[in-house]
Amino acid sequence: MAKKDIPSINYFKDKMRIADLLNVYLYDGNKIISPQDITELNPILAKSWWNDKKLKTNVNITDVLFEVKIPVGKETDVKNDDNGIQKIPIIISIQNQSDISYVMPVRVINADANGYYLQWKDIERKHKREKQAWADHGEFLSKFKESDRLKPILTIVIYFGKDNWNGAKSLKEITDLKVCPLHIQKQMKDYSIDLIEVRNFSDVEKFTTDLREVFGFLQNDGNKQQLEKYVEKHREGLLSLEEDAYDLICVMSDMKKLQELKSELRQEGGCNMCKGLEEIIEDETRQRETLVNILYEHLYNDERMGDMKRAFTDKDYRRQLMKEYGLQVEPYSFS
Repeated sequence: MAKKDIPSINYFKDKMRIADLLNVYLYDGNKIISPQDITELNPILAKSWWNDKKLKTNVNITDVLFEVKIPVGKETDVKNDDNGIQKIPIIISIQNQSDISYVMPVRVINADANGYYLQWKDIERKHKREKQAWADHGEFLSKFKESDRLKPILTIVIYFGKDNWNGAKSLKEITDLKVCPLHIQKQMKDYSIDLIEVRNFSDVEKFTTDLREVFGFLQNDGNKQQLEKYVEKHREGLLSLEEDAYDLICVMSDMKKLQELKSELRQEGGCNMCKGLEEIIEDETRQRETLVNILYEHLYNDERMGDMKRAFTDKDYRRQLMKEYGLQVEPYSFS
């Protein structure tokens, strides 16, 4: 399992965060789903069958899996207090991605189909234990009553990568339909995926948990000035990040320096991300000052007094000279 998988799995096991994620993604930020509506399920979907006198097995592991009770009817009919509103269970699967997968629709189809298969087998097992009487031959063959229903499955892919997602978002995008006649193309069924691109997600400020800080931080970590402004604006939330949120930010942005500082930044209630970032900025500033002094020494020794004088006031020219002498400040990517 990739090193980035464990922090993301641990982070999304929290029911408050899942409720927050679903309320923003499915209900535009309205508080419809609460942690009490969420039950964690076993993410290992395993099935077995006999074929040619041999036991065959198939295992599909999703990152986190939940049963979530959602209200029936329009979201505007739902009030904050549970006053008898009918709720139905659906299955929510969270699949975290740090890299682009060009076969993501196939992976989602496979996982969803496996989930439906296991639901069917659970119903079959229940009927067998209860010695269910079948209404007709079709029910007997399928071990599934006409009135039986499967719980809907919704898989949400959460992509943390720095590059924009350029993989397929639907099955048809990776299916060679051009070779088929038009009337056949129309008959082919599509299967779209639900994709959240963390670094391009536009509703970050609607989050009420530290999802806001995690998503927001990662959206700004590629630009020093933007990140400093973001940290200053969201200082209160970043002062005491829960440890699993801190870990997720570190691994998804490759902040090795922040990881090294973690033990020093622990405090009651979480980790102080602001202090860690300030230490990194100070370290970079000291590094830059040292390299600038080395540059001036080189220019003096090479008798380039005119260039040295210009470098005192012209930052762009100073950077050009530093590049010429191979004096590069460690990039502000914390790697």
